[in-house]
Amino acid sequence: MTYRRTYTLQRRLPASYLTNEGKVRGVWIFHRHGDRAPNRYLGPPHHYEEECNHWFTRIPPSSAKGGEGGAAFRELSKYYEAKVSDTQNGGRFLDVGRAPFGFLSILGMDQMREVGRRFRSRYEKFGHKISTCTHEDGQPYTFLDHWNVHAYSTNYLRTVMSAQCFLDGLIGTRKAMNKRTESNVVYAGGGLTDYYKDAGFHEQLELLNKTILTSEEDMNGHSVSVEVRDKKIDTLNAFDRRPTMMNDLVKNVIATDQFQRIDGAALPLAQELCDFLPGLIGAPQAFGGTPSGINWIHANDHFVCRRAHSVPLLAFSDHEGKENEVEAEAALEKMAIPVLSHLAWRFREWYSSPRLLASVSSPPLREIMGQMLDCVHRSEEEKRPFVLYSCHDVTLLGLLYAIGADFLISGHDCRGTKMQEEGKLIHCGLIDGLIQEQDADQTSWRWWPPYSSTIAFELVQVDNETGIDGHFIRVVLNGRALRLIPMMSSEDEKLLTKQPIYNRMRFGEMNGGGMCDMMGMHDFEQMIVALEDAGGGCIFSIEEDTPEQAGRLGVDGG
Repeated sequence: MTYRRTYTLQRRLPASYLTNEGKVRGVWIFHRHGDRAPNRYLGPPHHYEEECNHWFTRIPPSSAKGGEGGAAFRELSKYYEAKVSDTQNGGRFLDVGRAPFGFLSILGMDQMREVGRRFRSRYEKFGHKISTCTHEDGQPYTFLDHWNVHAYSTNYLRTVMSAQCFLDGLIGTRKAMNKRTESNVVYAGGGLTDYYKDAGFHEQLELLNKTILTSEEDMNGHSVSVEVRDKKIDTLNAFDRRPTMMNDLVKNVIATDQFQRIDGAALPLAQELCDFLPGLIGAPQAFGGTPSGINWIHANDHFVCRRAHSVPLLAFSDHEGKENEVEAEAALEKMAIPVLSHLAWRFREWYSSPRLLASVSSPPLREIMGQMLDCVHRSEEEKRPFVLYSCHDVTLLGLLYAIGADFLISGHDCRGTKMQEEGKLIHCGLIDGLIQEQDADQTSWRWWPPYSSTIAFELVQVDNETGIDGHFIRVVLNGRALRLIPMMSSEDEKLLTKQPIYNRMRFGEMNGGGMCDMMGMHDFEQMIVALEDAGGGCIFSIEEDTPEQAGRLGVDGG
């Protein structure tokens, strides 16, 4: 069925509904996992052990050697049990045996708890205030008294533990753990230039003195698990679920003249990177390789992980301690934004393919749409659904393109690889997708979901209205309501080279007179159908590749 454009479905409401007004009837949250150690070792072989030992200090104690998360994972699992389907790698996490690389860090655990606390605060403050009330016996309500919480994850220890920490911050009410600050950190040894070598040990010592926030009283007889579902019904990771299909779809994009030309132009940058990060040479590439010849997710990973832990870019390398160390560090630092820029461009090309975008985003969007319809017809006295999906950067990015996140769809290129000039940034706010340039706000698609990023789909009931027409959907990215310009018909403009897109419907947009246009449930359904129609319809049913086809062909999720 093909939908044509219509301008009659969106809800026009007071501007306060854009951010927090209305009764929140259900919440569906997709989040990237928290901060982690780098996914791969990229240095020379003779520094491998030294760098390994450092990242072991950044992850929970004992989690590395056993490969199953250690004591921190076991403690979290007392309240938030991990249930992994046997169809998922025989019931074992895909990243077991790779420690410390790719493991959730202690910092990442703190990030996810903080995100969970922020969401609890949001739903205690806005939309309803029942969680601050008490039972007839005077006992306070717990979060689980009002919310039916479910959590799902991709099959990685870092995503499962991230979901557990999110739930710990969301549901637990014990006194919040003290946050680390640079002013009260005392490192065990080493000079200021090498403080990063001791910082991890300090984090581990601090973690040993912590306890999780959840108590038996918080659970109040309820149970919440983190499920890695059977592949046949899992909606979260198309690259793992159907690697052969995804491999073919991405190869179709790679084969285009534009991709070959632009990615080939990045070869000099890739070669320069390899001078500093020799582990990029010959490392496995997704989908059989591209003209630039390296894995750009791993390259970007080097900058992100080291900045997060204040580790010099050239630590544990042959450049460290040499006379030209400062100059070499500066030279590598200048590559950071061009690397991120090219990575973002590559995925923009991928998600410009309707077939590929639909395969990534249609299953989870279709799933939450069904749950929203069920929620509308429930009694208001019933518990409200709170559904958590723990996944990866590429998943969040696909969802944002699918729903038409304004800053991605209509964003400017912001000078491409020339976003840095003589070592000085010519813009700020890349992480927020908001560029300040020449005193004018511009949006940028050269953005990558940071660790612990969240996309929340809130089903909101308009005051004194009922039924499907009395509800709308508010989409919040990292605490900020999004303006959406999605495809509502297969005839709509696709992702174009020249931006912005003019003729698509807009949701979450302020209008004159203090009003805003919000996405109704009919709009949401129409958007999904248009996405599926543009992507080829029913070929994107949720099913896995056969055992003979399945393999690790896809993206190594960030």
